[in-house]
Amino acid sequence: CSKESHFVNKWKEIFSVAIPNIFWVVTHTRIFVISTFSVVLLLIRVCFAQEECQNYIRVLLVNGNRLFTCGTNAFTPICTNRTLTNLTEIHDQISGMARCPYNPMHNSTALITSSGELYAATAMDFSGRDPAIYRSLGGLPPLRTAQYNSKWLNEPNFVSSYDIGNFTYFFFRENAVEHDCGRTVFSRAGRVCKNDIGGRFLLEDTWTTFMKARLNCSRPGEIPFNYNELQGTFYLPELELLYGIFTTNVNSIAASAVCTFNLSAIAQVFNGPFKYQENSRSAWLPYPNPNPDFQCGTIDSGSYVNLTQRNLQDAQKFLLMHEVVQPVVPVPYFMEDNVRFTHVAVDVVQGKDALFHIIYLATDYGTIRKVLSPLNQSTGSCMLEEIELFPPRKRQHIRSLLILHSRSELYVGVRDQVIKIPLKRCSYHKSREACLGARDPYCGWDLLLKKCTTLEESVRMSQWEQSIKKCPVRNVTVDGGFGAWSGWSTCSHNDGGNTGSCLCRTRACDSPAPQCGGQQCHGISAEVANCSRNGAWTPWTSWSPCSTSCGIGFQVRQRSCSNPTPRHGGRVCVGQNREERYCNEHLPCPPHVYWSAWSAWERCTVPCGGGIQSRRRTCENGNDCPGCGQEYQSCNTLPCPEVKKTTPWTPWTPVNISDNGGHYEQRFRYTCKARIPEPSLMEVGRQRIEMRYCSSDGSTGCSTDSEVLRLGRISGHTVNGGWSAWSSWSQCSRDCSRGIRNRKRTCNNPEPRYGGQTCLGPAQEYQECNITPCPVDGSWSCWSSWSKCSVTCGGGHYMRTRTCSNPPPAHGGDICLGLHTEEALCNTQSCPESWSSWSQWSHCDSTGSQLRLRHCDVLFPTGNQCSGNSSETRPCSPDSNFIPDIHHLASFSLSTGFNLFHMIAVGLSSSILGCLVTLLVYSYCQRYQQQSHDATVIHPISAAPLNTSITNHINKLDKYDSVEAIKVCMQIFGGSGGDVSHVYRCVEAKPYV
Repeated sequence: CSKESHFVNKWKEIFSVAIPNIFWVVTHTRIFVISTFSVVLLLIRVCFAQEECQNYIRVLLVNGNRLFTCGTNAFTPICTNRTLTNLTEIHDQISGMARCPYNPMHNSTALITSSGELYAATAMDFSGRDPAIYRSLGGLPPLRTAQYNSKWLNEPNFVSSYDIGNFTYFFFRENAVEHDCGRTVFSRAGRVCKNDIGGRFLLEDTWTTFMKARLNCSRPGEIPFNYNELQGTFYLPELELLYGIFTTNVNSIAASAVCTFNLSAIAQVFNGPFKYQENSRSAWLPYPNPNPDFQCGTIDSGSYVNLTQRNLQDAQKFLLMHEVVQPVVPVPYFMEDNVRFTHVAVDVVQGKDALFHIIYLATDYGTIRKVLSPLNQSTGSCMLEEIELFPPRKRQHIRSLLILHSRSELYVGVRDQVIKIPLKRCSYHKSREACLGARDPYCGWDLLLKKCTTLEESVRMSQWEQSIKKCPVRNVTVDGGFGAWSGWSTCSHNDGGNTGSCLCRTRACDSPAPQCGGQQCHGISAEVANCSRNGAWTPWTSWSPCSTSCGIGFQVRQRSCSNPTPRHGGRVCVGQNREERYCNEHLPCPPHVYWSAWSAWERCTVPCGGGIQSRRRTCENGNDCPGCGQEYQSCNTLPCPEVKKTTPWTPWTPVNISDNGGHYEQRFRYTCKARIPEPSLMEVGRQRIEMRYCSSDGSTGCSTDSEVLRLGRISGHTVNGGWSAWSSWSQCSRDCSRGIRNRKRTCNNPEPRYGGQTCLGPAQEYQECNITPCPVDGSWSCWSSWSKCSVTCGGGHYMRTRTCSNPPPAHGGDICLGLHTEEALCNTQSCPESWSSWSQWSHCDSTGSQLRLRHCDVLFPTGNQCSGNSSETRPCSPDSNFIPDIHHLASFSLSTGFNLFHMIAVGLSSSILGCLVTLLVYSYCQRYQQQSHDATVIHPISAAPLNTSITNHINKLDKYDSVEAIKVCMQIFGGSGGDVSHVYRCVEAKPYV
C-alpha cells in the first residue's frame, strides 16, 4: 500500500483509510478512542443467518495498481481484482476455492509474487479436511501438495508466508506425524521452489520441491520445556532474521516465548538429511540428502523445463527433514507464564550507541507488551511497558498487528476499529530521571532543550543522553500529586434550572502522575467562586412508629439540608436534622414472667436396668411461662448384675417305698438366677431331687441314688414318671401389645417311683397373646406462650394454644378433653384522653342545624383511643336569633309602563289603608275594655297577675298563658312587623275573646 493510505478488511467490508485521518488519544499508558476515518465501503455479499455466514475478507493483497481480495462469502469463497484507487471498479471475479478458506475460523495465508503468481495455504474444501499449499494465477502451472496424505500436511494451522529469493516459505503448526506417542503439535517451516512445474506421470500437478522442518523453541534444562505451537511471525529482510512467538498447548498451562531464527539456519537444515519411514510399521530414521546443495535453478523462457535437479521418486518420499531448526540463542528472547501471545511486530531503532530491536507482542486479553530485545547473549530482554488499548472491562481481542516504519506508527486491528499508536512518545516523560529511567530506545534527554526527545528531534547528538544498559525499574509505586492551579476563568453554573456565570480554576494530577498502582491525588481538582448557594431544610418527615409497644419509648423524625444543598461556600442549614420525643409513657409493661432455674435431678426410680428421674422449675411472676415445668430423663441404664440363688437341701424325708426291709428317702433343692435390681424379689423354683436307700438294720447306712442304681436294688420295681395332660391356658398377662400366658402339667401320670426317672421336658409352657397394640389416649401438650395483646390500653385480649400431641390418640384411644385455646384480658388500664375539647357551636346554617368539632391528639391511636365521631350536630334552639330565608312562591316583573309616579301613588295608598286598619282594631279593643268590670294588667315580661280582687276569675287566668297571648296577637298584627304596643293592648283584653 502507499504511504498515505492503508487498506483495512473487516467481515463483509473493505475500507480505504487515509492515514492522516486516523487519530489517537494517549493518556499515561492507556490508549483509547480511534474512529472517524474516511472510508469507501465495499459490500461484496452478506448472509444474515448467523455470524459465520458473513463475507469475511481473508485475502487482501496489492499487486501493482490492482487490489486482489478474497472472501468466504457465506461458505462460497470468491475473489475479485479491483482498481487500487477506486475499489468499486471490479476487473474480474474468480472462484476463491484453494485461494481462500470456506470457513472464517480456518487459518490461512497467501502472497502474490512480483511475477503475479498467487501462493495460498488454506483448506480447499467445505469441511476443512483437505489442506493444501496451492499456486495459481501467473504464468506457471498450478500446483498443490498431495491430497489426503498426512506425511505432507497433517491437520495444519497456517500462520504466515514469505517470498524470499527463489523460494516461497510457509510457517505453520501441525500434528506431528513422526511422533508416535500420543498426539503432539509441532511448529514447521516449509518451502517450495517458485520455478517448480510439477512432475510428469509421477507427482503430476504436485510440488516436487516441497520440504518441511521442525522449528524448536524451548526453555533449556535437564528436561527442556517446549513451546510447541507457533502463533505468529515477523520477518526482517535486511537482517534475514525471523521472529516467532510460540505457546503451549491450549489444554496445558498458559505460557509464551519469543524465539528468533536466522534464515541461514533454516536453509542449512533443508540441506541436511531427511527423516524417512519405510512403512507404517517402521520407525522414522535419518536418510542422507541426495542433493545436499539443492538449488531451484532457473526456467528457460517459453518452455516448462524442470531445472530443480530433484528426482521425482525422492521428491515423493523425502519431505521431512531430520534435523531441527534451532533459534539464534538457546534461551528464548522473552518468556512469560500465564499469558498467550497472539501477534508479533518488530521495529529496529537507532539508539545513540547501537541498534535496538523493539518487540511488540499482542496478548490474548487485549493488551500489547513492549519488549526490548536482548543486547547480547549475556543479557536478557526487558519489558518496557504494557499498553492498554481499552478500559479493563471493555477489552477486545486483537486480530492483527502491523508496523509502518516510515511513519513510526503501530496499527492494531480489533473487531470494529483500527487503532494507531505512535511508537515515539517521549513527551510523556517530564523529567530527566523519568526519561532515562524508562530505558526507551526511542527517547533520550536533550541537555540543551531540557526535555525528553527523539534522536531526530535533538539539537546535537553530543548533547543527547541515553542509557540503555539495564532493564527499567518497574513496579515502583508513585503516588500522584497535584500541579499548579490554572488561572481563574469564566464558567457556567446550573442551579435547579437557573444558569449563571461563575469563576473557575482547575489543577491536574500530574506532578507526578500516579504510577504502578500509586494513589490518586487527594483533594479537589476544581474550584468555583462567585456563585455560592445557601442551604435550606427540607420539611420534617412523619414521626416514626414508637420504639416500644409498652413502657417509655421514643419516636424520631428527620430532615436534610438539601432544599437546596449549600454549594460553593454557601451557608449550611442552622438547627438539628433530627428530633426525638417520648411515646407510650402512660402504658406500663406487665411484669416479666420467667422460669426459675431447674432443680436438681431426683433419685432414679431403680438402681439398674433403666429407670426414670425428673426435675422441676417454677414460673415466676405468673402462670404464663411457655413450656413445661417438669422434665424427665432416663437413668441407670446399665443392666443389672446376674443374681443366682440356691436354697439349701431339705432334710431327708422317707418315701413310701420299701425294699428288703429297707426304705427310701429323698430331699430337694431349689435354684434360680435372673438380672433383677433386688435379689429378694427373685422367685425360686425346684431344680433337683436326690434319693437314697437306707437298710433296716442300719448295717450299711444309707446310699444315694447313684449307688442304689448301681447296686440294682430297685431295678425290678422302678416306675418312671409320666406327664399329665396340659392344663388350660392361663389369663393373658396384658390386655394388648403382646402379653404372655402359660399352662402347666405335672409328672404324676404316674409319679416316678422306686428310683424311676422323672418326666423329661418342661413342666410349664408359655405363649404370646393379645398382640394387637393398645389404644393410646391422647394427652395435651404444654401451653404455648401468650400472644401479643391486641391493644395497648382500654382492654384487649391475648391467647395461647395447645395441641393433642403428647401423645396423639392412636389405635382407638380417647381424644383429649378440654379446650385447645385459652384467652385472657390484657392491658385493661384506661387509655389516656385522646380527644381534644369540643369547639363552640357554630351559627345556624340553612338547614337549621349547628355543628361543633374536635380532633385526635394522638399521632398513632391504639385500642379505644380516639373512638367515636369527630363532629356533632344539633337543631337550632327556639330562642335562637335565626331568621329563615323567605322563599317567594311567585315573582313578577315590572312592565315597561310602570314609572316613578305609580310607585309613589301605591306607597301613599298603602300607608292610608294601614292607618285605617289600625284605628279599627284600636276601637274594637277599647269597646271590650269598657265592658270588663275589673281589668287585669299583664306585664309583657311577667307571667303572673299583678293585682286581682275577684276570686272567681283565678281559674280562668290560670288557663291563659301570657306567652300564648303574645303569639295570638302577633298573628293578628301580621307577625313581628306590627307595633308591640298593640300586643300589650291585645293582652289586656279578656282571655276568652
